[in-house]
Amino acid sequence: MNHTSGRTASDGADNDANDAEAYSLLMAYPEESDYYALLGLPRDPPPTDGAIRSAYRTLTLSFHPDKQPSELRDVAEQQFKRIQDAYESLIDPQKRVVYDLLGAEGVRREWGLRGSMGRGGELERQGKQAQVGVRAMKSDEFRDWFLEMMKRRERTVLNSMVKSKGSLVVGVKATDMITVNKDGDEVYLEMPSPKLSNFAVRYSFVTPFPSLQTVFGEDEKEDDEMENGEEAGKADKATGRPELEIYAGVAGGFQRLFNQVEFEYEDGETEMRNNITLGASTDRVITDRNPKGLLRRWPFSYFQNTLVSVGATALPETTLQANVTKSIVVTPGTKPFNVVLGTTFSRSIFEAPPMLNLQVTKSIGQKKTAFCSWSSGYLDWPLVIQTLFLPFVGEDVFLEHQEVSQLQVGIASQSPKLSPAFVEDDEEDVARSSEDEEEDEYEVIRARKREEEKAAEAWTVAISSSPVTNGIILKYSRNIFSGSAATDALSQWSSEKHYALPPANEPRSVRLDVNATVSMNLSLGWSIHGSRQVSELTRMGFGVSIQSRGLILSLSWARLGQRIRLPIVICAMDNVTADSATLVVLLPWLTYCAVEFGFIRPRERRNRRKLIAKRQKKLRQQIPRKRLESAQAIEIMADQVRRRQDKEYSRGGLVITKAEYGHYLSKRNADTEPAVTDVTIPVAALVDHGQLNISKKTAKFHILGFHDPAPLQQKTLKIWYQYHGKEHYVEANDAEGVNCPMRSHLVAA
Repeated sequence: MNHTSGRTASDGADNDANDAEAYSLLMAYPEESDYYALLGLPRDPPPTDGAIRSAYRTLTLSFHPDKQPSELRDVAEQQFKRIQDAYESLIDPQKRVVYDLLGAEGVRREWGLRGSMGRGGELERQGKQAQVGVRAMKSDEFRDWFLEMMKRRERTVLNSMVKSKGSLVVGVKATDMITVNKDGDEVYLEMPSPKLSNFAVRYSFVTPFPSLQTVFGEDEKEDDEMENGEEAGKADKATGRPELEIYAGVAGGFQRLFNQVEFEYEDGETEMRNNITLGASTDRVITDRNPKGLLRRWPFSYFQNTLVSVGATALPETTLQANVTKSIVVTPGTKPFNVVLGTTFSRSIFEAPPMLNLQVTKSIGQKKTAFCSWSSGYLDWPLVIQTLFLPFVGEDVFLEHQEVSQLQVGIASQSPKLSPAFVEDDEEDVARSSEDEEEDEYEVIRARKREEEKAAEAWTVAISSSPVTNGIILKYSRNIFSGSAATDALSQWSSEKHYALPPANEPRSVRLDVNATVSMNLSLGWSIHGSRQVSELTRMGFGVSIQSRGLILSLSWARLGQRIRLPIVICAMDNVTADSATLVVLLPWLTYCAVEFGFIRPRERRNRRKLIAKRQKKLRQQIPRKRLESAQAIEIMADQVRRRQDKEYSRGGLVITKAEYGHYLSKRNADTEPAVTDVTIPVAALVDHGQLNISKKTAKFHILGFHDPAPLQQKTLKIWYQYHGKEHYVEANDAEGVNCPMRSHLVAA
């Protein structure tokens, strides 16, 4: 007898969807108590101090250990301790700010040892005067101070990781890997004999300029206090110490480690230049915070909020670069022009004029920017100026390695910023809307933005012209393969709120970058590069390109500011044909697809299923204990809740007749008993002045008297109630809120 499997493709897709849903529930599963749910208070609108005290008094009347029989005293003491913790965190305006941002663990951490508000923390290091000022702040002021402080703390951590940057490039020559016959119609793959050809190493680090106090040995105590104080975060950009970036590098061939290039001038003199680079750069925003300062007066006001950057190199040749960046609004109410004007001095001003660079960009639509870039290149002074003003300077020589003038005009479309704040802001906007139609519209917009964020599509089209070559530049980038965005922002803090990074509950996309250049003689140069995040901060990539050296494969590794690249020349330029280029692109692509969909993603699905099963097993083992605690809590509060419900019934108010919470099975699993618990008493305990309000942000199984009967599964709260003697019914899942009474809940007779 032949047996056929009952599993179909649709069943496999359903299982994958169920796994993804269960994994998202696992990542978002709240482990610690929800203080608002515990006290029966709504999050939105925020409860007043009076409401918090009233809820606390009501619960302490029910759960005070001294008022319980001996068999319930232990559980009452446990619940009473939880209620006290919740009350102390919510009644303190500053603790409530931190709780809303970081939860109960955040409150314990920030008020604990070396936390921002605890012993040895940021506030204590600022001195007694700062402590008094911060503790006297109102909740809004404290929120701003705390967010700025957390931003500075995060920035310090990030800077410690990325302020020193290094890169290593090692070139490999394997041109005997691909050969083409004389007719050019057959391509042969052979075992290569690779040889190391060249290398490039670059390292840079950032250091602050020494202050005047350091130079002259003055006391820095006051400055340190200001720098660590409340105003430090606000003054960081404008008045913080400028920083100096120092960089050094070496490049050349492996045969001659410090390769030298010989330049011969017309007068027969020669100059030796090596491939070692050494330089430094810094930048500064010019601003005057004094309302009567010099930069507030015309014409100096034009330089207000202007970014000035200066760089210098000592090797391989002495140069000095300076750039000025300014946003200019031509007509009030329009988008500004961003102008960057730069100059480079590589020779004496008496020998040649400096090279000038000008770049102008302007936003012309949503995520689209028009740009124009011009460079003068290295030129000699005109003959008239040389004759009249520079007679003592000999005739200059135009060196081949120097840049030529160039003009680029184009349009670029930028990808959206890949930041968790992008989605959170939309969620806040949706929360502000009380109309169902508006919420549906916001949901559609938010879903569209999520898709745009995942794709992160960007492109550039430009026309380039110079005395050497003319052509069209095309660039295109996007994330391919379904999954989460290929890149994530590291920042979790802004001046608005804390943006917790979302869990990685789906495979990473691959970031694909395609660049092409078409010259006027129709010659084509192109490069294709794909990269994927392989760990939290590490990316690996693979690319193929055609350059003057030939057909090149490149492998890359990057982690924060550290980069390694390995370009391999596998085919000389003379042997590059359409067939060989296609072969080099398709083989790695097909290999990666096989690895991605045949190994990486199945392995991730298996790991997720194991994690879900392990966590579900642990949570299910806790169900009997949680059920017993809920039953004991219901027994403690039952008498007081019934008395309150009798008062509601006598005046025709809101009376909860029945409430259930749990996982209701579909019709296909009708034979299996649903995992549901009776929560009539806990729901009735939430009725306040004839109103029942359960926020959609509330973890329902954290409500006092609830427990989770079906961990990591979708659950529904069903409520039957009477209002003015008429029957009503409402149900809501874990992501929905409940507001009673409402006319739409009325049950038709």
